[in-house]
Amino acid sequence: MTENKPITKRLKNINFLFHLCILILAIVIDLPNSINFLKTPGDIVNYAVSRVFIIVVFYACYFWLVPCYLAKKKVIPFLAIVIVLINLITITGYFTLQLVRSLITDSPVHLFYNWTMHFSGSFAMIGAAIFGTTFRSVIGWYEEMQKKSLLEQEKLRSELLLLKAQVNPHFLFNTLNTIDFLIYSDQPKASESLIKLSSLLRYVIYDMVKDMVTLQQEIEQMETYIDLQKLRYGKTGSIVFEKEGNLSGRMVAPMLFMPFIENAFKHTDDAGVKKGLTIGFRIKESSLEFTCINHIAQNENNQKGGFGLLNVKKRLEMQYPGRYNLSISNDGEVFTILLIISL
Repeated sequence: MTENKPITKRLKNINFLFHLCILILAIVIDLPNSINFLKTPGDIVNYAVSRVFIIVVFYACYFWLVPCYLAKKKVIPFLAIVIVLINLITITGYFTLQLVRSLITDSPVHLFYNWTMHFSGSFAMIGAAIFGTTFRSVIGWYEEMQKKSLLEQEKLRSELLLLKAQVNPHFLFNTLNTIDFLIYSDQPKASESLIKLSSLLRYVIYDMVKDMVTLQQEIEQMETYIDLQKLRYGKTGSIVFEKEGNLSGRMVAPMLFMPFIENAFKHTDDAGVKKGLTIGFRIKESSLEFTCINHIAQNENNQKGGFGLLNVKKRLEMQYPGRYNLSISNDGEVFTILLIISL
């Protein structure tokens, strides 16, 4: 919710400036035509009072008639009330001005009124009603677009959190299988793997919820995961993790690359690991290049990636739209991932 506060504050400032402009417009809109007649304090007071009735019609449409009737598709009641309002305010305004003039000049009130005077006075009220209706309709449309935009952002944020949450069970499932294997084969290594797992879990719990983390953090956790896998396969030099470029100051989405690495280990075997499993990062001036290459296990006809990689693709679309290029190739023996992200 805190992310929406700047938007809300900006809308409030725009709203304040809008109403200030309306007040100024109501004062000056007829001033050039009336300036020659504003010779006495009574004339100035009359002019000011006449602005009040214009503002009343404007805001009656703006705050009441448009939201309560026109916005709800009640067009006929809206038009009927507007017509009544314009005529009522025109008549009321005329006699109010006569009363004010009488009080200021200490002269009798003129009660004479005809249709010519009525139509002449109603033009300003019709203009105020049109402006009030138009402005409220436009602002209502804009506010509706803003609400839809905020709702869409919340929807995307919720969907992203869901996708992140779906990564965690997949990751834990693979890691716990590794620990289970080590408990029976090498208890000291199992203990070491639990310590490494606790580090990974701490990262998942506290950093996974963030939109971005440092690339250094992300790579450290991938190294921990790879070390965990090395405990299972043995300290083999065929598992290679390469880094090239400057990591400092670079930010990435958390746990974005881990599913690719999990997938590589999931779809290989001892023989595949001995042939080589390579993971690499190349950091350039404005981009990051990630590669992951593994040999497919002999008992697998086709490595597709499954659920984990599908989630990564969705996250890339949400967090790096138009800023990434993902290439996946499979020749039946070697599965290759190439991901390039513009930073």
